[in-house]
Amino acid sequence: MIIFLYGSDTFRSRQKLKALKNKFIAEVDKSGLNIEILDGSKLETQEFEKAISTPSFLAKKRMVIIENLITKNKGQKIQKEILETLEKNKLEDVIIIFWESGPDQSKAKKSKLSKKRGNILFNRLAKEKYAYEFNLLDEAGVKRWTNAEIKKRNGKINPTALTLLTDMVGNNLWQMNTEIEKLLASVKSKEITPQDVSNLVKTKLDDDIFKLTDALGQKNKKIALKLISDQIKSGISPLELLSKITWQFKNLLLIKEFVETNGAGYPSNRLTYQLGLHPFVIKKTMAQIKNHDLLILKQTYNNLLSIDYKLKTSQSDPEVLFDLLIVKN
Repeated sequence: MIIFLYGSDTFRSRQKLKALKNKFIAEVDKSGLNIEILDGSKLETQEFEKAISTPSFLAKKRMVIIENLITKNKGQKIQKEILETLEKNKLEDVIIIFWESGPDQSKAKKSKLSKKRGNILFNRLAKEKYAYEFNLLDEAGVKRWTNAEIKKRNGKINPTALTLLTDMVGNNLWQMNTEIEKLLASVKSKEITPQDVSNLVKTKLDDDIFKLTDALGQKNKKIALKLISDQIKSGISPLELLSKITWQFKNLLLIKEFVETNGAGYPSNRLTYQLGLHPFVIKKTMAQIKNHDLLILKQTYNNLLSIDYKLKTSQSDPEVLFDLLIVKN
């Protein structure tokens, strides 16, 4: 049996991997001695062949887990050899799990391996019956996942608090998991309130994102292009960067529309209540809205949704897409 776990959302793919290992231990090998984990970045063909052909010890099957073979192993020859090994072996007594964290998106232009959908091993594994892709969740998906996790851990959260929590953390489920644990430990059996979230949660706010939207509002494309370039060079994935930019443009839209409809005389605490945004977000965003036109904000937001679609469905160069966004703004 071959199982393929891959995608940018490594938290959920790791959860799936953990569940598979636990099931194997519970149902096949309580000792766990028949589980072997191989580092795909350094894997040699002989090591792989030995792992999948070694007889199980006092159990019906073995489990072999290979991590980041496609993403991090620079040798294309080994991938071809492993594909040939899979084809010539019956694999009746071994469960093989390929776990991939997704391509190194920051180096997408330079690495053929990062274009995983053109990789022969990837294409073979993706056709498996048990192939699971874990993409980063969208805003609604993060909210559903977070709410379900809190319920699963016997907790409760106020709907406004849930919105605030997902706005502050975004789709980084590693951080979200930590924040959920922190909140539940603090409130005990009580319902999580917006005040709990404001007091306890570490926001995903990034000064560079505020600087970027500020530069766009002031039509300073040179600074905006540099900020985008610096973010990508730092190693952030394009989808995570896009999530942060989209999040802030959504905030700009919310506050701009509210101010144009109701006037600018509302105190920040009133805006926090009306819009469900963090006070720090209100303060930073209010300072920017005078430089942004509502119609252009809506156009930019739609352009960001278009970039999201292209990043998920094509091999477009992420940096080029971001640069075009800025040039056309």
